[in-house]
Amino acid sequence: MLLLFGFVVAVVAGAIIPSSASVPSVPLYNAARHGVMMPVTGLGTGSYGSYYHNETEVEDAVYHWLKAGGRRIDASLSYNDQVPVGRGIKRSGIPREEIFITSKVGPTLPLGYKDTMSQFEQILQTLDTTYVDLLLIHWPGPSENSTDPACAGVTPKLCRQSTWKALEAIYTSGGARAIGVSNFEVRHLDDITSMHGLLPAVNQVEYHPFWHEEKLVEHCHRLNITFNGYSPLGTPDVSPSRCGWNLLADETLNTIAKKHDVDVSQVILRWEHQKGILVNPRTKNTTHMHYNLNFFHFSLSDSEMDAIAALKAPTNRPKITPDPAKIP
Repeated sequence: MLLLFGFVVAVVAGAIIPSSASVPSVPLYNAARHGVMMPVTGLGTGSYGSYYHNETEVEDAVYHWLKAGGRRIDASLSYNDQVPVGRGIKRSGIPREEIFITSKVGPTLPLGYKDTMSQFEQILQTLDTTYVDLLLIHWPGPSENSTDPACAGVTPKLCRQSTWKALEAIYTSGGARAIGVSNFEVRHLDDITSMHGLLPAVNQVEYHPFWHEEKLVEHCHRLNITFNGYSPLGTPDVSPSRCGWNLLADETLNTIAKKHDVDVSQVILRWEHQKGILVNPRTKNTTHMHYNLNFFHFSLSDSEMDAIAALKAPTNRPKITPDPAKIP
């Protein structure tokens, strides 16, 4: 298996380096500048569920995350959060080059080559930066109100490919140190690989013990595509009302947490870490930030890993977000 962390396989042994809060980083491959390292845990800033109620909460969360030692921020124009993200970074006093910023194009804004290039200028302006460390296509489609003929209801494949060409141009020009995709299933990735150009450095997909697409993970690892999981804790501010479950309340997970004398969130993040998954937990709680930055001091046994993987997912709605597998 490829690109799992050092204690799982030796493929990247010696390539993992600690960051400010003793958080490891991993090298990115494919469409990534040589030497680009991505911290394995970052602050999610997604706005679904109205978790961040205003710009001040976003700015404060970014500021406290950076002060706690976090060095990766996950943002998007679709979240309407990039201005306060930029302010939080500036307020922290942490040099820009020490911070790994991810942003995304689409899906609430039109895709395709020309519109993507325009969106990227807006990304840089709202974040108040001259580059991003990772730029992603947020969703595999469709794209509404695009000026690109490839995105005018012809086929989502052509729109994805047109958008990817824009990301390649942004990468080549130095605007992004790495480029990738988000919510792409295998067939969506195939549309990119069939272009015989640059391959994505990262695929960011929902991933937690109730929803984990292992075949997709294996496919990404075979292609040296780093797998980045969002909603790693099941988004507990949303899932009870939206999906009818709370991952943090699971009995098996809590039993394992008591055994290791850690918070249940740390067990989940550790499980994903040992599976080679980078995570984006979101929080505005400084105690929870501590948990999300400190799950490297213990290990889960093979039996514990298997028990978590075998958790019975809810039958009503195991997934937080819509299923991109339904996108043609």
